[in-house]
Amino acid sequence: MSVLGVVVRVHPKNLADVKHRLAHTPGVDLGPDAGDGRLVAVIESTDQNPAAAIMAEVTQWPEVFNLSLVFEQSDGDAHPAAPDFDFRAWRQNVGDFARRQAQPSTVSVSTASTSAAEGAGEAQ
Repeated sequence: MSVLGVVVRVHPKNLADVKHRLAHTPGVDLGPDAGDGRLVAVIESTDQNPAAAIMAEVTQWPEVFNLSLVFEQSDGDAHPAAPDFDFRAWRQNVGDFARRQAQPSTVSVSTASTSAAEGAGEAQ
Protein backbone atom coordinates (compact mmCIF):
# COMPACT_ATOMS: atom_id res chain seq x y z
CA MET A 1 0.00 0.00 0.00
CA SER A 2 1.15 3.53 -0.74
CA VAL A 3 0.24 6.96 0.55
CA LEU A 4 1.35 9.96 -1.50
CA GLY A 5 1.19 13.64 -0.59
CA VAL A 6 0.99 15.85 -3.67
CA VAL A 7 0.50 19.45 -4.74
CA VAL A 8 -1.61 19.78 -7.88
CA ARG A 9 -1.10 23.02 -9.82
CA VAL A 10 -3.92 24.26 -12.08
CA HIS A 11 -4.98 27.58 -13.59
CA PRO A 12 -7.23 29.37 -11.07
CA LYS A 13 -10.09 29.41 -13.62
CA ASN A 14 -10.05 25.57 -13.57
CA LEU A 15 -9.68 25.28 -9.81
CA ALA A 16 -13.31 24.49 -8.96
CA ASP A 17 -13.59 21.81 -11.67
CA VAL A 18 -10.35 20.06 -10.73
CA LYS A 19 -11.15 20.30 -7.02
CA HIS A 20 -14.55 18.67 -7.65
CA ARG A 21 -13.00 15.95 -9.81
CA LEU A 22 -10.28 15.18 -7.24
CA ALA A 23 -12.86 15.08 -4.43
CA HIS A 24 -14.76 12.39 -6.35
CA THR A 25 -11.70 10.31 -7.25
CA PRO A 26 -11.47 7.16 -5.10
CA GLY A 27 -8.38 7.21 -2.87
CA VAL A 28 -7.96 11.01 -2.97
CA ASP A 29 -8.48 13.32 0.02
CA LEU A 30 -8.15 17.06 -0.46
CA GLY A 31 -6.33 19.35 1.92
CA PRO A 32 -6.50 23.14 2.27
CA ASP A 33 -7.18 25.27 -0.80
CA ALA A 34 -5.30 28.58 -1.01
CA GLY A 35 -7.48 29.58 -3.97
CA ASP A 36 -4.49 30.36 -6.18
CA GLY A 37 -4.40 27.17 -8.24
CA ARG A 38 -2.48 24.98 -5.81
CA LEU A 39 -4.35 22.02 -4.34
CA VAL A 40 -2.93 19.80 -1.61
CA ALA A 41 -4.06 16.18 -1.82
CA VAL A 42 -3.33 12.84 -0.20
CA ILE A 43 -3.58 9.84 -2.50
CA GLU A 44 -3.94 6.39 -0.98
CA SER A 45 -3.97 3.04 -2.76
CA THR A 46 -7.43 1.55 -3.26
CA ASP A 47 -8.46 -2.06 -3.83
CA GLN A 48 -8.62 -1.33 -7.56
CA ASN A 49 -5.67 1.06 -8.11
CA PRO A 50 -2.28 1.71 -6.55
CA ALA A 51 -1.69 5.30 -5.43
CA ALA A 52 0.98 5.83 -8.09
CA ALA A 53 -1.50 4.88 -10.85
CA ILE A 54 -4.03 7.38 -9.46
CA MET A 55 -1.28 10.02 -9.36
CA ALA A 56 -0.31 9.21 -12.97
CA GLU A 57 -3.93 9.56 -14.06
CA VAL A 58 -4.27 12.98 -12.43
CA THR A 59 -1.09 14.23 -14.16
CA GLN A 60 -2.75 13.45 -17.51
CA TRP A 61 -5.83 15.62 -16.87
CA PRO A 62 -5.72 18.51 -19.37
CA GLU A 63 -6.42 21.12 -16.66
CA VAL A 64 -3.40 20.04 -14.57
CA PHE A 65 -0.23 22.08 -15.17
CA ASN A 66 1.93 20.16 -12.75
CA LEU A 67 1.76 17.61 -9.96
CA SER A 68 4.54 17.63 -7.35
CA LEU A 69 5.12 14.66 -5.10
CA VAL A 70 6.02 15.96 -1.64
CA PHE A 71 5.54 12.85 0.51
CA GLU A 72 5.65 9.13 -0.17
CA GLN A 73 5.14 6.14 2.10
CA SER A 74 5.11 2.74 0.42
CA ASP A 75 5.28 -0.80 1.63
CA GLY A 76 5.06 -4.14 -0.07
CA ASP A 77 2.01 -5.29 1.89
CA ALA A 78 -0.63 -4.89 -0.79
CA HIS A 79 -4.25 -5.67 -0.18
CA PRO A 80 -4.85 -9.36 -1.08
CA ALA A 81 -7.22 -8.42 -3.91
CA ALA A 82 -4.94 -5.67 -5.28
CA PRO A 83 -3.25 -6.28 -8.62
CA ASP A 84 0.47 -7.05 -8.56
CA PHE A 85 2.55 -3.97 -9.32
CA ASP A 86 5.91 -2.42 -8.57
CA PHE A 87 5.04 0.22 -5.99
CA ARG A 88 8.39 1.96 -6.60
CA ALA A 89 8.06 2.28 -10.38
CA TRP A 90 6.62 5.82 -10.29
CA ARG A 91 10.12 7.01 -9.40
CA GLN A 92 11.28 6.59 -12.99
CA ASN A 93 8.65 7.93 -15.38
CA VAL A 94 5.02 8.40 -14.48
CA GLY A 95 3.76 7.94 -18.05
CA ASP A 96 5.73 4.73 -18.60
CA PHE A 97 4.60 3.48 -15.20
CA ALA A 98 0.95 4.07 -16.04
CA ARG A 99 1.29 2.27 -19.38
CA ARG A 100 3.02 -0.71 -17.71
CA GLN A 101 0.28 -0.91 -15.09
CA ALA A 102 -2.36 -1.07 -17.82
CA GLN A 103 -0.76 -4.31 -19.04
CA PRO A 104 -1.88 -6.94 -16.48
CA SER A 105 0.71 -9.56 -17.41
CA THR A 106 3.69 -7.21 -17.08
CA VAL A 107 5.32 -6.67 -13.70
CA SER A 108 8.65 -4.88 -13.49
CA VAL A 109 10.90 -4.22 -10.54
CA SER A 110 12.85 -1.00 -10.30
CA THR A 111 16.51 -1.39 -9.47
CA ALA A 112 17.16 2.34 -9.53
CA SER A 113 19.55 3.71 -6.96
CA THR A 114 18.28 5.86 -4.13
CA SER A 115 21.64 7.48 -3.38
CA ALA A 116 21.94 11.23 -3.79
CA ALA A 117 25.10 10.79 -5.87
CA GLU A 118 23.20 8.76 -8.44
CA GLY A 119 20.15 11.00 -8.75
CA ALA A 120 18.01 9.57 -5.94
CA GLY A 121 16.53 6.90 -8.20
CA GLU A 122 15.58 9.21 -11.03
CA ALA A 123 15.75 7.84 -14.54
CA GLN A 124 19.01 8.70 -16.26
